[in-house]
Amino acid sequence: MKIYLLFPIWLLVFILLSCTREDIPGNPGSCENLRVFNTNHPMKDSLQAILAKYVAKGLPGAEVMLKNKDGWFFATRGYARLESRSAFEPCTPSWQFSITKTFTAVLVLKQVEKGNLDLDRNIKDYLPSRIWPKVPSVEKITLRKLLNHSSGLVNVTELPEFMVGQLNDPLHQPSPDQMVDMIAGLPLLYEPGTDFTYSNTNYLLMHAILEEISQKSYATLLREEILEPTILQDAWYGLSAEQTESLGFPDYYFDRYANEQLENCKTWNGALARASNAFGGLAASPEAVIRFYTALLNGRLVNESSLQEMKKWFTGKASGLAEYGLGLECYHYGGQLQYGHEGDGIGNSTQFIYFPGNDTYLYIQTNVGRQLFGPYLFKITDLKNELCNYVAKFN
Repeated sequence: MKIYLLFPIWLLVFILLSCTREDIPGNPGSCENLRVFNTNHPMKDSLQAILAKYVAKGLPGAEVMLKNKDGWFFATRGYARLESRSAFEPCTPSWQFSITKTFTAVLVLKQVEKGNLDLDRNIKDYLPSRIWPKVPSVEKITLRKLLNHSSGLVNVTELPEFMVGQLNDPLHQPSPDQMVDMIAGLPLLYEPGTDFTYSNTNYLLMHAILEEISQKSYATLLREEILEPTILQDAWYGLSAEQTESLGFPDYYFDRYANEQLENCKTWNGALARASNAFGGLAASPEAVIRFYTALLNGRLVNESSLQEMKKWFTGKASGLAEYGLGLECYHYGGQLQYGHEGDGIGNSTQFIYFPGNDTYLYIQTNVGRQLFGPYLFKITDLKNELCNYVAKFN
């Protein structure tokens, strides 16, 4: 299990005085269009037992949605909103954070299919003129190296300037151009294409490239190229705080002092998600996430050639294992290769993973964050590992 922290541990262990408490939660959204679930799914008892185990260890709430040969199944334990003791429902939407990167990669591949982009062409040819002079060693970086995180660019969300803003004024997040300014003049971590380092900067730049090439906003591209064709009515981008409330988003929590005393930080979590744009700004229900990946992996979003490009795995020097494709993370549960993506905000953690060995689509979410070094970092990671190991071995 790879963990990519949005904020480095050395700074986040300090007191985060900027998170606000929310004491009056709204009501969860209704579930008017539920898919028929298999209430006798053979994985039911084990999945519910794993969730119950980690809620008993202190997670406020956790949910799993799964699709395989035995049908769809949804399980949850704990609460979507601790204050009102409201449970997760199958339709409950949430911020997905870095799961967004797969959607962004699909948008890029669709532009490649149209002849508007070339994966192995220099990004200087595509970036707006206001941006490319600020990108270190821009002439050495291709689109492919952005998409598979082999560019060597520093991760903007780990820079002191970004984190000071989080600590001082988290409800006023930097714009994409302001984040580009933060990386200007900084040296590469290594020669592009020689190693792997997960960096939100790569998809920050892809946001600019997509808008420059298409002359459309990222939100418009997402709607026209993915959400409308796949009828993903329960997936959104750029939602306001008022919209998330009316849609019944869960509340989000974090462990400020690493003492297992949770605080509600839904306002900060939402502000951070909206500012994450093409690297983390998507919101969706669990079912919408699974339907998106089903459409992708079954050739309904990109052609076979593009899908194979997405599954060309880059191997990092440190791990010696396949790390990342184009918008797809690799996993290695049960000695097999799986792929999908994780997402992490300050107040929630998500994961989608596809298991080719038993043709299973799995979605996991907990509404507490693991950005701080402390008990919840390990609880959430252990939950995901146990669920994924169980699913990988199921026949």
